[in-house]
Amino acid sequence: MADTQMSSYQRIMTALEGGKPDCVPVLPLVHHWTYTQVGFNVIDTFESIEKQVYSQYSCARDFGYDIVNDYAAICADAEALGSKFKLHENMLPTLVEPVIKDYKTDLQKLRILNPYKDGWLPLVLESVRRLKELCKDKIAVVGYLQAPFRCAAMLRESSKVYIDMRKNKEYLHELMEYTTINDLVIGSALVNSGADVIMISDPTSSGDTISRAQWEEFGFIHTKELVKNLKKTKVKIFLHVCGNVIDRVDSFAELGVDGISVDEKVDLAEARKIVGNKVCLIGNVSPTNIATKTPEEIREETKACIEKAGKEGAFILSGGCQIPPEGKPENIRAMVEVAHNYKY
Repeated sequence: MADTQMSSYQRIMTALEGGKPDCVPVLPLVHHWTYTQVGFNVIDTFESIEKQVYSQYSCARDFGYDIVNDYAAICADAEALGSKFKLHENMLPTLVEPVIKDYKTDLQKLRILNPYKDGWLPLVLESVRRLKELCKDKIAVVGYLQAPFRCAAMLRESSKVYIDMRKNKEYLHELMEYTTINDLVIGSALVNSGADVIMISDPTSSGDTISRAQWEEFGFIHTKELVKNLKKTKVKIFLHVCGNVIDRVDSFAELGVDGISVDEKVDLAEARKIVGNKVCLIGNVSPTNIATKTPEEIREETKACIEKAGKEGAFILSGGCQIPPEGKPENIRAMVEVAHNYKY
């Protein structure tokens, strides 16, 4: 156990390096949840970056967890490249028209993004810059980045990508080579703007939707290439994949990431046995329970997560996925209370 109290930033970095901080750090996946806590909605924050930054920073200070998240950057890369999305007040943007309808005609139209000028990306980078300016080295700033496979699905549409895995493999790989380059450009810009940690999100590679062999053929190779090059910036990186991924969590550890964030469907004790302490595990209190259960029940679930995977360090407490807008604030406080009172 550390002799002195660490800052939130130090806790997160120590855990991602495989060490034991002064207590268990807390990294809740909170984007639009923070907006509801201060009386805003998603559209408000797209219209005012000040509201986005205020939501993240004020909630981190109020609830005491150890990170702030950047702008709701989900789909920002695909939006900048021409896919069309619908904004909603109480949920994140949804795809309404993909830009890649026909590989033969549309692939050649794609270009390398300028993240400082294109689409929503300047909002993302400015939010990171302002949050880093506020947080300095006291609270860790997390930047969001879609994995190459996820970005491809937002450019093409998920259902079509899953068909392409069987019928248009060469075209899909070509698209993912392109998304990998763009992800690297965006990820480097996030680091340049002040992100301490990059979260790579890939729900497209969920164990609930594709096999391990399909993950290895498509998601793994391109994500590994992205991580290899992004790590040259010295940024910390963790991967989040939804669903039950216990059959491929060992391969996640081979990507070169510092941390693996897992869904509530994954047993943390089993995941720890597989990856050992060579990578930080992040998870995995049920987001549904955070919205429906009592604080005492959440305390018990939090304790169970720590007991399964956090007793030797290299662990960060989180939800199993994004905290929904209806997540109870008292349950977030319960998670923080238990985690921050846990001493190694």
